[in-house]
Amino acid sequence: MPNYVDSPEYRYFVNKAKALTNIDLENYKPWQIQRRLTFIMEQAGTADYMEYADILASDEAKLTQFVNWVTINVSEFYRDTNKFRELREIILPPLLERNRRLKIWSAGCSNGAEPYTTALILEDMTPGVNHEIIGTDLDSRILKTAREARYLERDVKNVPKHLFQRFFTQDGETYVLSDEIKKRVNLKKHDLLKDIYDSDFDLILCRNVVIYFTNEAKDNIYSRFWASLKDGGVLFVGGAESILNAKELGFKVLAPFFYAKVPDTGGLDVRKAS
Repeated sequence: MPNYVDSPEYRYFVNKAKALTNIDLENYKPWQIQRRLTFIMEQAGTADYMEYADILASDEAKLTQFVNWVTINVSEFYRDTNKFRELREIILPPLLERNRRLKIWSAGCSNGAEPYTTALILEDMTPGVNHEIIGTDLDSRILKTAREARYLERDVKNVPKHLFQRFFTQDGETYVLSDEIKKRVNLKKHDLLKDIYDSDFDLILCRNVVIYFTNEAKDNIYSRFWASLKDGGVLFVGGAESILNAKELGFKVLAPFFYAKVPDTGGLDVRKAS
């Protein structure tokens, strides 16, 4: 295990960060948090945990930077294009055969690119159908960005041309998503570790969100996702987040990073995903 130094100074920082942001760093892998903290503390001009905690308490801009850093607010449309192709071609068709109107949750949705990508895919597959798509994030600041739905060129570079031309409007150096797609997604603040989970989802996307969490925190989240999915519903995780104990948690692997809730697969043809 990488080096991790516990100390009264680090304890002070953890407690202060929780009081300021309601983010509990105890749920994150401590050696990774400390390694990454070294960099962000250097940017703030300190190498002292207690001093950095006090800086966060007095500097709103640095507090925002810290929250964004912890919650990893980096996203783009069709992030990992091959996986979203598999979502469209392999995962969604059997789900749509079972339910014409899907209920979908993008957990840790950051700037909204992920749930909006899902809305674009479904509009292309099922024109005019008003699927229930929920996007949640811990950070209220990034949710404001998601509601504005204004993106840089690098954020939208993977959007298929026919969808880009139809649903985005250029405004200076940014590209604004149409209200037609924005209204398909309901954005909410939500803490995966503390808040109640909704239920009866056909699909949950939680990608590049729990990568720095402890194994105990991950298992807790995945177990709650399992309970929130319909039988045969699918969990879609990030490229660095394979669930090694998927079977023990009640999931069947459909394809790399796609997991179906068992025992009832709800008619999903897993052979298509092999």
